[in-house]
Amino acid sequence: MRPSHLLQGLFLMPALATANILTYSPPSQPALTYSITIPNTTTAANSGPIYLQISAPTTLQWASLGQGTQMESANIFILYAASPTNITLSPRSSMDGGQSEPQYNPLANLTLLPGSGIGNGTMTANIRCMNCLAAWPTLSSSNSSSVYTLDPEGVSTAWFWAVKSGPPINNSDPAADLAMHDDKGTMQLNLSLAQFPDSRSGSLDLSYNPF
Repeated sequence: MRPSHLLQGLFLMPALATANILTYSPPSQPALTYSITIPNTTTAANSGPIYLQISAPTTLQWASLGQGTQMESANIFILYAASPTNITLSPRSSMDGGQSEPQYNPLANLTLLPGSGIGNGTMTANIRCMNCLAAWPTLSSSNSSSVYTLDPEGVSTAWFWAVKSGPPINNSDPAADLAMHDDKGTMQLNLSLAQFPDSRSGSLDLSYNPF
């Protein structure tokens, strides 16, 4: 992915409870938002959950968020319609060192939280990820040497995004074939602004949902 507009559209959104939710909207896709919040227990232990939200208009066939600078070592989240009211969240990784498009990775430890779905012309995925501080394990030894890590309070962490416009896929298969993106970009997020103290998330309260 090549850099586009960095930090434009970055702002803090008011949040429920004590969560500080950092949200980015690409300048070319103002209706598309990516949000993140991280409990301070995860930061202190360098292990544990982070919370992400992808919110995309239904005029997009799919929307993705990638951690890192390149597909070869990135954790990639892809959101698309499973039905008129439900979504599919597809975690993907490069299985061949970036030689071909990323494939569905069942080893990503993700949970879709309440509020995920499709309504009012918007697809929303509220995500808890338990292993997003490093590259997910893959089913291929060719990518096992990835050194990608995420600093949970890094002031300039690299992320990238991509989208494809078009009619809904309406496919519940997380390994569905996808058409190539028609817009993409990169951003750098200051995760020190996304920290929040919350003992419930630190103790893995599965009912906790910052969104």
